Amino acid sequence: MNEATKFGLYDSAFEKSSCGVGFLTRKDGKQTHDLLIKGHEALCAVPHRGGMSAEGVGDGAGVSIDLSIEFFNRVTDSLLNLGEFGVGNFFLPNDPTQHESARELVDAALKAEGIKTLVTRNVEVDYSVLNSAAIKCQLPIAQWVFAAPAGVRGIQLDKAIHRALMAIEAEAYTKIELDGLYPLSMSAHMQVLKGRLNSNEIIPYFLDLNDLGHSVHTLYFHTRFSTNTDPHPSMAQPFRMMAHNGELNTDKKNRLSETAIARSRENNIIRPKGQSDSCRLDQTLQSRVIEDELDLVTAVVSMMPPAWENDDTLSSPVRAMLEYFSLYEEKNDGPAALIFGNGSIIGARLDRLGLRPLRSIETETYLAVMSEAGQIDFGDEPVLSRGRIEAGGMLYYDHQQQRSFDTHEALELLASQRNYSELVENARIRIEDLPEVSAAEYSPSSSYSGDLPLAGRYVAYSQNQECFRFMIDPMLATGTEKVSAMGYGLSLIHI
Repeated sequence: MNEATKFGLYDSAFEKSSCGVGFLTRKDGKQTHDLLIKGHEALCAVPHRGGMSAEGVGDGAGVSIDLSIEFFNRVTDSLLNLGEFGVGNFFLPNDPTQHESARELVDAALKAEGIKTLVTRNVEVDYSVLNSAAIKCQLPIAQWVFAAPAGVRGIQLDKAIHRALMAIEAEAYTKIELDGLYPLSMSAHMQVLKGRLNSNEIIPYFLDLNDLGHSVHTLYFHTRFSTNTDPHPSMAQPFRMMAHNGELNTDKKNRLSETAIARSRENNIIRPKGQSDSCRLDQTLQSRVIEDELDLVTAVVSMMPPAWENDDTLSSPVRAMLEYFSLYEEKNDGPAALIFGNGSIIGARLDRLGLRPLRSIETETYLAVMSEAGQIDFGDEPVLSRGRIEAGGMLYYDHQQQRSFDTHEALELLASQRNYSELVENARIRIEDLPEVSAAEYSPSSSYSGDLPLAGRYVAYSQNQECFRFMIDPMLATGTEKVSAMGYGLSLIHI
């Protein structure tokens, strides 16, 4: 091995970097084409974080960008304003004979919400930037540009678009003939473009992104397909509100929890074929923001909280807030690095393990957080700060307030928005406050009307002898929660 490739703790022979995520935003909110050029520079710096077949086919990469007013005014030949229109991008069914049916489904779902379609078009691409093997792996993207109904704006428009999206998914994910129909994004704020690409191919491949009139203020990206799935364009990232680097080792628990919540509301979660852990996380985040009307940052923190229980540095309001979140949200543990955005907020967060690198840099004009430092050369522009996101930490930028928030500021701000101490106290049930139940009144099966014996009910709830021996019995004996782990994760000092 060349000695030049070995220094300090680093040895290139053991290089296993994978998954690249990041965001870049103009702090003044001005839409420029230069941001896409800088985004391409960042993407060209991390091809090693993606995957590639022996034929040179990328295993998945994409970008999420805010809607360009200048570009879509030209596309629709009209005068559009932010928040008054939206864009939907779709992979069409695998069967070309079903394309017209898919288009009719999308049109009908939008019409049912009073949303007028302005333009339907195919997103143009440049196949010359790909090799012949990669061309065969790409899926065409059909795009709808639509106008908001009169007087419907803000969260009400988001809800109308979401209802249309749910109606489309209900058929797209359940009808065999529509197999392959997949909404990349449908929003009044952002649009997603992705495919079986290498990171350096994204911007050149999509001709819209090369159009000098396509100006944006925010871009976030992901390279490498979604964890625990086969490489496929639909499971490439970003998804609709986030991009995720890592794994979610709590994914099964989170899915069970979400299903239970949906059933309690007499709803049903319809998931896409081969849904990955990252896609499930995005689906949950979208539900929290649009259906439960949480703001994006609150939703992210509640779903991926820091290790707060024994952290004495947190203030009482913050601790009360995180305890309240724990009452209704099953936390998502990674390792996970998360980039999230909705057109107004753009941010990055690490889960409590902190095992994925996220480097930050802020200049007078830009704020960027990416997997590696130095992905963009900002030239002579003064650098205000450099750093990294720590375990359980975050950094986000609010374009409405035109300022960034670090972990401490974000948690204190969120905790000040509601009286969480009172909410926790009202939700708490103390055993000593419960009425006494006489032995004559008590029966283990008094509240059960089914026909399963007691042992059968244990099996139905996935309880076995190991659960009782190592978890339930010790808890009954000691009165404390049993804590166990299969291993211990610690962030390496050099990341």
